[in-house]
Amino acid sequence: MDRVMALRGAPSMGAESRAASVAPHLPEQPIVLEARPLAACGEIAGAWAHLAGRALEPNPFYEPGFLLAAAQHLVAFREVMVLLAWQGAEDGPQRRLLGFVPVFPRNGFFLPDALIGLSDRRVAHGAPLLDRQSAGAVIEALLAPRRQRLLDGRGLVLRAIERDGPLAATLRELAETGRLGVSSLPAAPPAPALPRSAASLAAPKGAGGLKFVEPRSQAALRDAVEIILAMEASGPRGRSGAATLHDTREVGFLRAMTRSLARNRHCRVGLLMQEETPVAGAIVIGRGARSWLYLGVEDEAMAGRESLRDLLAAMRRAMPARRILLPAGLPADEDGLPLLGDVALSASSAAAPRDLAGRARDAIRRSLTRLPLMGRSGVKPPRAGAA
Repeated sequence: MDRVMALRGAPSMGAESRAASVAPHLPEQPIVLEARPLAACGEIAGAWAHLAGRALEPNPFYEPGFLLAAAQHLVAFREVMVLLAWQGAEDGPQRRLLGFVPVFPRNGFFLPDALIGLSDRRVAHGAPLLDRQSAGAVIEALLAPRRQRLLDGRGLVLRAIERDGPLAATLRELAETGRLGVSSLPAAPPAPALPRSAASLAAPKGAGGLKFVEPRSQAALRDAVEIILAMEASGPRGRSGAATLHDTREVGFLRAMTRSLARNRHCRVGLLMQEETPVAGAIVIGRGARSWLYLGVEDEAMAGRESLRDLLAAMRRAMPARRILLPAGLPADEDGLPLLGDVALSASSAAAPRDLAGRARDAIRRSLTRLPLMGRSGVKPPRAGAA
């Protein structure tokens, strides 16, 4: 039986999302692909969140709390499409979500042949959410020739993938066994690392005494986010017009994203206070052993004292088992940054006869659409650029 079936415009799931989030792993079931707009994925938030928890490579930037808020508030995310990989019958109780891959839509001329994974300045890590027990099968399904018309693309380019992560290891294994074609683009250089020093390990001290505050309640977290926004607006970014507070969409997204992720303890907000005055603030998102600094600000008057660095050191001490990764352009901590790069994937050159026949039909169809039009006079129209 074919393990890939493509659905375009599948009906909404509604209450089915709850069943899909707890369905058992059934490797013998076929993988069914669906393409739907990111804005329409709120209906499957339960299955989506459950997949994020069992993903081969966890990614806080692709969780419902982040992407649904982005789709609601940010224009750049409203046209994003998502490739979903399901297992089990559409209306059955055993349906299970195995893959969540955001991609750019392909609705214009002169587009690259491959589907391009979601890339945005707010997204520091681009690993799609793949069920750790079925990651290889999902990748093969996404690249199978019989699913090419799902979004009219051949191949898939994933952006900002960790070169030493579990997803990269799975891709290398598939490539070595001939089940997948993989080509990597040059990786982005890591940010410079800060040397380990006593200042990064000792408790922060300063004139008047510095105090680390990490709100726990939802109300206190909302207040801390507002303080960070105000600090950013009063600093150099605010004077240049680049502060988040100057864009109502960015403010709405940041408020919704932090509140949503904080409900599941996937967002931390820290403040460094001098008496009652905040001198640094940080918003960190992530789960498990790693998290990412999403926004960090410090009082301009305290910039020479590295208040933000002291704040991050205090947040690491509060949760020693969790590593805080910094975005590109900022000095990294003593552990450095993971090496990220783009990975281009394609189906294996070996294919079944029916796949080869399908490719031949597609090639003939494309060649026919390129034939020059003949007028009634039988004269061909001039070539582009001809006199």
